Amino acid sequence: MSDFSNGSQNVSTHKPSNTNGDLETYSIVACFAAILCLCGLIGNAVVTWVLLIQIKLNKYTVYILNLAIADFIYLLFVAIVMILMVDQMLNSRSPTELTLSALEIVYDLAYTAGMFFLTAISLERCLSVLFPIWYKCRRPKHLSSITCLLIWLLSIILSLVDNLICPAPSFMRGTHECTVIQIFTSVLTFAIILPLMLLSSFTLIYVIKTTSKKSRPPKIYMAIIVTVLVFLISIIPIRLLWVNLYFKVLSANAYYVGLFFASIYCTVFNSSANPFIYFFVGRQKKKKFGGSVNEALSRVFKEDDTEHSNGSYGTTSISSVG
Repeated sequence: MSDFSNGSQNVSTHKPSNTNGDLETYSIVACFAAILCLCGLIGNAVVTWVLLIQIKLNKYTVYILNLAIADFIYLLFVAIVMILMVDQMLNSRSPTELTLSALEIVYDLAYTAGMFFLTAISLERCLSVLFPIWYKCRRPKHLSSITCLLIWLLSIILSLVDNLICPAPSFMRGTHECTVIQIFTSVLTFAIILPLMLLSSFTLIYVIKTTSKKSRPPKIYMAIIVTVLVFLISIIPIRLLWVNLYFKVLSANAYYVGLFFASIYCTVFNSSANPFIYFFVGRQKKKKFGGSVNEALSRVFKEDDTEHSNGSYGTTSISSVG
């Protein structure tokens, strides 16, 4: 959770090598990462605008709205960190420790919240399929809103604990406190988050496979599955690699900076991909460009309202806010 941010502080305060060529290379890599962040910022801003202005929020889009906001915040602060790194490497103007710590806390918060929001929406969709009667009759009306609030609070707490108890110097030394935090975050990621995402995705895939052609599943099913798949491909391997590096299973002295940038690119890709996933899932195949962005997003988020109380997916209309 803070491995990426701890890496940013180490790269920012340590020049990768003492040659101008290496500094220029890493500056170009950081600039390109900032440009990718800009693309993701635009995409998540569009999704946020569409959900706030064009579409009435329901129990699922509340999660997607919060996920888009979390991704927007994360990309914004990653872009700021990349710009500060370029300035530090080329002009030798290092940001203050307080500035770096504040940036780390905020984008750790956003990254953690995004992971939890994605887990929450996939898990809720899974519950609606597995327990349709409970979901229809007993589900608390404002469960989505309450869950999102709790996720933000939990993310704030985890980010503060992670960065205040285990700052970058302590992380590099492998202190007892950092080891405890690393074990906790590893268990959270690999023993809780990952199984929940896999279970939810396999359940939705099973529903899609067993659904007749006459009653096609909502597009949001595919959007959730692809979004989870992108997260698993882009985040889990790099997260596993960081854990192995921390516990000295692998040695990365010579490749630390490269690994840090690989982590940045993976997380930026994950946070930037969701708006494009929604668009391509929602576009009309018969149209060359699938119509406008608003129309494509509306198909993904509104089609779920067409479910029937006795339909194949075990849920009913979701026109009211969760």
